[in-house]
Amino acid sequence: MKSLIKGGVTATALSTVLFSTAVQATDLPPLVQKHHNLATSVLDEKTPGENTASILPTDTPMTVSINTNYQAWAALRRFQLFDTAFTLVSQLPLTEFLPDTKDIQSLLGEEVVLAFMPKAESTTATIDSQFLVLAPVKDVNQIKPLLEKFTAKSTAQVYKGFTIWQIETSSPVLPLPFPTSESKLAKPEQPKKQPGIAIAILPGYVATGITSKPIEQLIDSRVDNKATLAQNPEYRRATHYQDPHQALFKIYENPGSFFSILRDFTKDPALPFPIFGLNNVDPKQIQEFSSISGCLYPQTEGLRLQIKAYLQAFRTIPATSSIPSEKILTRIPGVTYSAFTGQNFHAQWQVLTAALSQTPETKLQLKSLRDFVKTSTGLDLDRDIIGWMDGEYAVFSYPTKGGLSQIIGNNFNFNLGIGLAVQTHNRDAAETTLKKLNQFIQSSSHGEIVIKTHTIKGKSVTSWELQGSSSLSPYAYSWVDNNTIVVTTGLGAIADLIPQPQPSLPSGYNFTTATRSLPHPNDGYLYVNMGSLLSWAYGFIPSQYSDNQFFQTFKQMIGSIYSLSATNSTTSDQAQFDFLTVLAPTRRKN
Repeated sequence: MKSLIKGGVTATALSTVLFSTAVQATDLPPLVQKHHNLATSVLDEKTPGENTASILPTDTPMTVSINTNYQAWAALRRFQLFDTAFTLVSQLPLTEFLPDTKDIQSLLGEEVVLAFMPKAESTTATIDSQFLVLAPVKDVNQIKPLLEKFTAKSTAQVYKGFTIWQIETSSPVLPLPFPTSESKLAKPEQPKKQPGIAIAILPGYVATGITSKPIEQLIDSRVDNKATLAQNPEYRRATHYQDPHQALFKIYENPGSFFSILRDFTKDPALPFPIFGLNNVDPKQIQEFSSISGCLYPQTEGLRLQIKAYLQAFRTIPATSSIPSEKILTRIPGVTYSAFTGQNFHAQWQVLTAALSQTPETKLQLKSLRDFVKTSTGLDLDRDIIGWMDGEYAVFSYPTKGGLSQIIGNNFNFNLGIGLAVQTHNRDAAETTLKKLNQFIQSSSHGEIVIKTHTIKGKSVTSWELQGSSSLSPYAYSWVDNNTIVVTTGLGAIADLIPQPQPSLPSGYNFTTATRSLPHPNDGYLYVNMGSLLSWAYGFIPSQYSDNQFFQTFKQMIGSIYSLSATNSTTSDQAQFDFLTVLAPTRRKN
């Protein structure tokens, strides 16, 4: 969005103001001194960084908070990934021009907040008029002389007792190589306005915007003594779990208000590129949620992202109807590369198709998918293929020398199997579908593929095999118990999973570490074993890269990520998403 371009200019200016250390302390121009007492009396003097929400309007649609405590970020060096990254950054020539972190810490409060101010009635919101940066400062007197030098060539205005400097930048606006859907609204013969920066000092804070409008709106809310975001019950509800000292990033959003602002942004002819997807979103569905919050913070295993969406008080959603047994996890090998699990795919598919049917474009795409499956296999996608998938399910990839590996050839070191395990309460319907599919593949292949049955470790296995060679099998399945079917990429691949893989995923240390801190019960997992997956991927990299310094550094950094895991969970009043990156601890040299 345009905010990424102009916001970068704003952030640069803010950094210059806050991080410069070359100016000696002097007084601000008399214009500022004249109105300083009035400003102080209007805005409640707070401990800088104590709660930035205490000066934002109660209906602020979105805030993003960035922890400015150096110790919080430096603590990440206990993980090898960040220790390596920080070391590389410290070696860049750019760091010679940056101030010492202690100097920064002596100026800033606990957080810097990026906010979108509320949309005024009967107006169209723009990034220029809504985007605001609030930086709490510990000592305003240290900021004044720095700001005086920075604003030497600016224009100043006094607004209700506060001086706001407007600085025009000389950064060129680069044209985009492609047209936008709203480009016809702009007049190409008119020169584009250069991005600007507006800055004001408030008691305990420096406020920065692209224009003075959001700063004026902030001042209005305080002069009129309006309710603040900190007093908003929904804000308190959404952020009560966030530790301001531990979280590196925090986010709060009123989804209904922010969605309205985003829709206005798409009408801005100066928007450098379109915002996709808004036309496919039903505003009524957005309004079902009263607030969304999220935070990123370190924990013992690594780095955790947590997002919570709260429902309106008068709306509820049922909690998970049946607590999953997670028995499906025992059908996945412990050395799996990746896995995705869930429950009742049939119900999830119904929710998804209902959402896709809301717009003509996605409805047509859904119809095309159904028609393709029907004409290709003779099966009904909803009824024959998905209709019986009403239990737990898992899709996973794992190392195996059978199946596709034998078809592609061992020279490629493919060694990859893909599996699907599904529980069902309607085995008869599943058997009927599999029988139809077998008949279809035999007839469409004109006898090149034959259907054979084998017995492996006491289990009956059905396999598709190329004529005359049982080892060239691209597809196989077996009922491993009365209601669970396992489907894989070939006879050799399924042999590793029957009657049950040993060891299975739940007994693996990596999986346990990746999921033990996630909510239980939940709706399923996304899990990636980075160590085993990278080992497989490196087999395809030409040997000449092995001695490349940049590639070795890349391997060192990405190799320190042990696993990625995620899950979502629901209760009667909220939906929650958790993502965890398990990281290797820093290995210090003796």
